[in-house]
Amino acid sequence: MSRGSGLTAERPAGAGVSSRRPAPGGARFRRRRRLALAVLLAVLAAAALFGGRAALLHLAKFRVSEIDVQAPADLDPGMLRDASGLRTGLPLLTVDLDTARRRVAAVPQVASVTASRGWPSTVTLRVTERTPVALTDSANGPWLVDATGMAYQPAPKPPPALPKLSAGRVAEGDPATGAALSVLSALTPELRQQLRAIEAGGPFDVRLRLADGRQVLWGAAENSPRKAAVLAVLLTQSGSSYDVSAPDLPTIRR
Repeated sequence: MSRGSGLTAERPAGAGVSSRRPAPGGARFRRRRRLALAVLLAVLAAAALFGGRAALLHLAKFRVSEIDVQAPADLDPGMLRDASGLRTGLPLLTVDLDTARRRVAAVPQVASVTASRGWPSTVTLRVTERTPVALTDSANGPWLVDATGMAYQPAPKPPPALPKLSAGRVAEGDPATGAALSVLSALTPELRQQLRAIEAGGPFDVRLRLADGRQVLWGAAENSPRKAAVLAVLLTQSGSSYDVSAPDLPTIRR
């Protein structure tokens, strides 16, 4: 019988150490499972999307039941609604807002328009109208002109107290018209009250006619704020014609 000698029995190599190894193909199996789960989720999402779209297209509560026109009192909502081409009963999802907006914008009195969906069944058109800044003559009488140079509708009777605009061709994009309107926008309120006509023989030949018969040679639209300030001082002196085309060297003809 062995007595305690301080020696310990040797263990077989590897004793106490787990000899288990990952099962062959385990990582591949997990990858396949994750891929299958991703595919399943994608299929479910597509089904939900398709089902939701189908509901938006076919359920009655998602069809247009109201075309809400928000416009100034001078513009007829019914006329704007007709111009838009929108109709009730159509699926709200399929409404072509861009086309509706372009159709309404083509109405001469309209300055701008936005179109939007209001779920579940409303289309809203928000319209602003043109603001007249001048009058221009035509074969059928005076027409209103807005700040873009567009003569957009006959003036009412009696016409508003606006200056008369004369140019070779009063129209959007016309250089002479643009110069005249640029000058008009630069005038002080006091000068506007005295103004009766603004004439543009070309983009560098703008003239003003005042209510008391005096005339102003303005020239080009450049430096209009400076010219307006100089003219305000000149008009305190007697004269029949004032030249501010060169604002640093103005002249008065008496």
